[in-house]
Formats: sequence, structure tokens, C-alpha cells
Amino acid sequence: MTTIDLNEQKIKKIMADRQKDYGDYDENFRLLAIIFNVILHDILKDDIQPHQVAQLMMGLKLFRTSKKFKSDNYDDLEIYTKMAKNLHKKTIDKKDKDE
Repeated sequence: MTTIDLNEQKIKKIMADRQKDYGDYDENFRLLAIIFNVILHDILKDDIQPHQVAQLMMGLKLFRTSKKFKSDNYDDLEIYTKMAKNLHKKTIDKKDKDE
């Protein structure tokens, strides 16, 4: 088994554990987008989309990597990248379907 396979297995396990603990990320980021939009209503031109919530989380994890090494931050950054990619694709696919 290669290092890439082992890393992919680790990431899948982390994602499965987090889904068990916190629920589906797609639904969670949709709800977080709603909360962020309410909080930032007076200063936003457009609503935050679920994939942008994942991007914000990526920014947080990237910032944390600049402060102190913690392997978990890099794992989370990889996971949030996958989530952002999936959610962004859904947004684009839905937009294309609606047009």
C-alpha cells in the first residue's frame, strides 16, 4: 500500500468520524451559510454559499498552520478542500441546470 493510499484512508476515516459526530457537511455548511448571511446581512452584497463556508474554514486551518505545527490542521485543510470542491461543483451544476 502506498503513502497516498494510506493518507486517503486516513482522510476517509476522519470524514466518516466527523459525519458521525456532527452530521452531513453538505447540510451543515448550508446552515452555516444561512447563519453567516444573517450575521453579515448589513455588509454583504451577495449571500455566502455553502462552498464558501468550506473556503472560510480552509482559511482558518491555513492560518493555524502558520502559528504552530499540528498535523490535524493539515488533515482538516485537505478535508475542507475536498468539501469545498464538491459543494462548489454542486453549485455550478445547479446553476447550469437552472439556466
